[in-house]
Amino acid sequence: MRIPLDYYRILGIFPQATDEQLRQAYRDRSVQLPRREYSDLAIEARRQLLEQAYSVLSNPTQKAKYENQFLQAQSAYQEQEGAESSATETEAIRESSSVTTWEIEVEPEQLPGSLLIFHELGEYELVINYGESYLSTLPTSPLSLNIDDTATKQRSDTFLSIALAYLEISREQWHQQAYEGADSAGRQGLTLLEKNNLFPSIQTEIRTELHKLRPYQILELLALPLKNKTPRQTGIKLLQSMLEERQGIDGKGDDGSGLGIDDFLRFIQQIRTYLTATEQKDIFMEESQRPSSVAAYLGVYALIAQGFAHKQPSLILEAKTVLEGLEPRQDVSIEQSIVALLLGQTEAAAQALKRCQDQQALNFIREKSQGAPDLLPGLCLYGEHWLQTEVFSHCRDLQGRQPSLKDYFADQGVQAYLNRLLTPIAPRPRPVKKKENIQPSRHNTYNHGTAVPVADPFPPLPVRSSSPIDIRDARRRKRLKNSQKPNPEPIPETVSEKSSSNKPASTQTIPNSKPPAKGSPRRNNRRVTLFRPKLGLMAVAVLGGVGLIGLATTWLNQSNAPLSALEEGQYSVALHRPLIDIPAANAQMVTVTGMLTSEGAQQVIETWLGTKSQALGKDHDIESLKKILADPVLTRWQKQAQQLQQNQSYWTYEHQVAVNSFNPSPNNPNQAVVDANVKESAQSYQGSQPGRSYKDNLRVRYDLVRQGDRWLIKGINVIR
Repeated sequence: MRIPLDYYRILGIFPQATDEQLRQAYRDRSVQLPRREYSDLAIEARRQLLEQAYSVLSNPTQKAKYENQFLQAQSAYQEQEGAESSATETEAIRESSSVTTWEIEVEPEQLPGSLLIFHELGEYELVINYGESYLSTLPTSPLSLNIDDTATKQRSDTFLSIALAYLEISREQWHQQAYEGADSAGRQGLTLLEKNNLFPSIQTEIRTELHKLRPYQILELLALPLKNKTPRQTGIKLLQSMLEERQGIDGKGDDGSGLGIDDFLRFIQQIRTYLTATEQKDIFMEESQRPSSVAAYLGVYALIAQGFAHKQPSLILEAKTVLEGLEPRQDVSIEQSIVALLLGQTEAAAQALKRCQDQQALNFIREKSQGAPDLLPGLCLYGEHWLQTEVFSHCRDLQGRQPSLKDYFADQGVQAYLNRLLTPIAPRPRPVKKKENIQPSRHNTYNHGTAVPVADPFPPLPVRSSSPIDIRDARRRKRLKNSQKPNPEPIPETVSEKSSSNKPASTQTIPNSKPPAKGSPRRNNRRVTLFRPKLGLMAVAVLGGVGLIGLATTWLNQSNAPLSALEEGQYSVALHRPLIDIPAANAQMVTVTGMLTSEGAQQVIETWLGTKSQALGKDHDIESLKKILADPVLTRWQKQAQQLQQNQSYWTYEHQVAVNSFNPSPNNPNQAVVDANVKESAQSYQGSQPGRSYKDNLRVRYDLVRQGDRWLIKGINVIR
């Protein structure tokens, strides 16, 4: 079998190499061993090829003859390329041009060794092509369990080489930000090993890579145009699988991505801009059933977005129910006031503002309501701005749209729904033997500012009554009555400043009117007529306040956003520049007190090894050393990286790290010592030509020091 290799490439040297360089390259290649999973047969086949190359090039007579043939082959190859580039290309010519400068003849049993050399040279496509071709010549029977069987070892070695080639292609695609291609290549290698039940440790390694790739893959798929429904749906399914493995957005499960809870919350915040309002509603409302307060909160925003944009107040009513379940856990008064406003429940909106702790929002609402009998004008202005900046801006299909309360309330469907929602039906007469407390109806069909029970005026509304955060109004009124939230500054009453503010929120009545008997039609009529003037005032406020929204935008940007817990450190989102650096293997893990954990110690070491690959690699990213090293080792490694850059040479590395011990200093909380085993494989390059390489298994002591909020390495000592 002929394969596209020459003796110079086998030894990793240039044709102009001196005799000393030839001997050094041969020694280096001989001591460099492949992965431990390879059989002795593959290692021996590789050794034979190295010896064959060295025996020819170290013999002056044979070397002269070989060089003559080699140079003739190169000249013929260059002439053929020149002729083809000047002629009209056809498919046949393109196919015949796939020759190389030189080929050598190898025996079939030497092919596993040849694949090893291809892999070391980075010729992963050749590994796959020649490996699959070689497998087709072998018997197709299942692999024998007899470890001494030569055919079994050859097949296993070939499968291993192909799988590792796919893994390296996956890593290259990942580096080039082609995440779907990276996933596809990795899964091909994994499937090959799984199908043949080979090398469980390599299978685990590939799965780990794929799990860390998954967040990037999700971003790439969700960023596709909305018309690409199938791949976008694949991205949503990948996200759902991550959520399942993590046991929810704020769960403690392990999805293998390396993202902690805080980083995953920021990742969720990032991908919201790639999801439509409907997609967010389906995902987050499903997640809220775990239960999850974070998912429920995000679901509220999606319900409001879809309900307002598509003029479906039934979804806003559902958001109201979810907010009632969240109220005991966090301040959602602003959201409750805006939801009540969109449902035409002005009394409930005023009561929600009384409980609000966001003084900046309240000051703005009061300022824009000066001269009005209530806070409705300011709430309308704030609500439109909030919908645009906090809701629409996070939904892919609504970004750039200008919300309009006037258009929303002018919609006939919205008017009909709100009229049904706010218009009570007289209760059915029934004999009453004794006075009873009338319970609230199953659905929230009344204003929360009153204590008037109303029967359902229409068939059940689409509210998720099975939600784990569905808390009924009876419990809510009881909670408000027994424990009033502190109110730093009194808020004007909805209709008149003269209303009594000493009554509990659940028993506040309309000013200048006597509380009628329960079930009184007069009270019900008052509730109906109360809403309609407010709806007219709402339209006036919206029309008169369009200009005020623009003037208030700068001030509002400094206010406390409702999603501040998730939006800390917001950035512009772009697929090629992720909002956060997803910590694959180089993220540091520091507790809130600043003390490094044992897991974080391993992350520091892995960060250093990754930074070393960048600083001494092809891009010579020397500045990155300052992010992980401190003097005296910083200066030493900077000099070494600068020397490589001046010589136009670089190294590539592969590392495996296992921390043996982690010992914080008992006398200084800003220092620690880490003992770790490091497996390091390295290959040097001069220009594009490979040079010296090695493979070490070291035990290293790292001295760590904390500077500011980062842990750096100030000392590196090889123990053995």
